[in-house]
Amino acid sequence: MISQLTDELLLLRLRGGDRLAFQEVYDRYWPILYRHAFKLLKNDSECQDVIQDVFIKLWKIAPDLPVHTRLEPYLYTSTRNHILNIFSHSSVQTAYIESLGDFIESGYEVTDHLVREKILSKLIEEEIQKLPARMREVFELKRKENLSYKEISEQMNISELTVKTQMNKAITILRSKFGENLTIFLPFL
Repeated sequence: MISQLTDELLLLRLRGGDRLAFQEVYDRYWPILYRHAFKLLKNDSECQDVIQDVFIKLWKIAPDLPVHTRLEPYLYTSTRNHILNIFSHSSVQTAYIESLGDFIESGYEVTDHLVREKILSKLIEEEIQKLPARMREVFELKRKENLSYKEISEQMNISELTVKTQMNKAITILRSKFGENLTIFLPFL
């Protein structure tokens, strides 16, 4: 009986966490999406991974999907976007490998200082991402958009004192991890 339901009814049941509805959507669209992915990727295991990821994402976000979402276009778009991400990642990898090859052939040496600086910069960025959400937002508005405390307080609808407190806490946290190296990468501190 569930196999005779329309996509719209399946979506409604899927939004409610109905596993049978999900299984029907999976059975209905897996072969179609796989063929679509295979035309682009030409790799069986990559196609299977893509389609699996698309369905995992569908299950996770199903309760939040708008009622009027059309399943077929949604699944095709998700599959296409996932494949585009693979292509993008692949082209970045290829460009990196090519530049590394050019670098090795040209005989240039990277100084230890530059390598350490790049690593430290990445570590600082990772720690910024670990800050509590509100603190990180204040910090990044100050750091990336160079907003004043007043502008940040107006944008976030919080007091200037809260902005200053959040900024000071963020700097304290980051300084405790990186010491004075932090001021090299975040000169406004």
